[in-house]
Amino acid sequence: MSPDKCIIILSERSSGSSALQNYLVKFAGARHATTHRHFENETLYWTKAASVLGLPQIKMVDSRVPFSSGEAKKDLLALLAENVPDFQPTADDYDWIMQGWRKLCQRFSPLFIEKSPHHLCEWSALELILQAQRAMEDVDYLIIGLVRNPLDTIYSHFERWKSIPALVEKQWMVSYQNLIRFRDQLPENTIIIRYEDVINQPKVMEPILQFCGVSPSEEAQSYFHSRSVQKWKTDHWFSFALSQECQQLAIRYGYQDEELQSQGNFWAPAYHRLMHTAYQLARKVRPLKVDQNPN
Repeated sequence: MSPDKCIIILSERSSGSSALQNYLVKFAGARHATTHRHFENETLYWTKAASVLGLPQIKMVDSRVPFSSGEAKKDLLALLAENVPDFQPTADDYDWIMQGWRKLCQRFSPLFIEKSPHHLCEWSALELILQAQRAMEDVDYLIIGLVRNPLDTIYSHFERWKSIPALVEKQWMVSYQNLIRFRDQLPENTIIIRYEDVINQPKVMEPILQFCGVSPSEEAQSYFHSRSVQKWKTDHWFSFALSQECQQLAIRYGYQDEELQSQGNFWAPAYHRLMHTAYQLARKVRPLKVDQNPN
């Protein structure tokens, strides 16, 4: 009997993980868990597992992550009850977390997909993913590290949630330093791709489709669009210059100097803080659109 397969997409937020997940569901037969707790079919399984187990996590920019241990446990048990109703958790938290994940892989076989842009910046969540794939010989894993130009990522955060660019830049660096470290520990099961290459070079998807057991189709090759690439260049109010450290890390992922250059103005930090404060105040007085409400 062929083992069940599991794909986990690791990325920063606003990096194209939803589009990639939808692509694999549509063209490769992948299936994801049902959840009404978060948007974009995100379970936040491993960061919540880290919370349940009391493992260290960093505070994410404009996010509720990390959750308290009690809330995380309640959420995970509700998720498992909804998706695998016959699952009976044990008294040992680590044990039921791992067994619950195995049950999800079985429930959504032959190809279970999980994406959450909340795992990559939390090394404790990544360690749990490493432990899960090493412990489950009956599940074949493929980890997709999805990278996007930091300027595009930062701008998307600012456009959607008015997140302060300097803070998003720091989080981007933590995440993609973690991805290199993760890949070094699991090189045989990890593929790193850039969002820009997914759009412009469809062949980068071939190893992923091969893992899924499907062939690329003409429709699949034209699925992604480039409308969000370097969108920040058309916004004359947006001003932010990447640090040298961030540029150097991006260059390790194949980005060129000219793709990473943006002018920073002296008034920009004050403008960023003003817009962030206004957005936070607006959240308190009016409901938000679904795609504007961060986890």
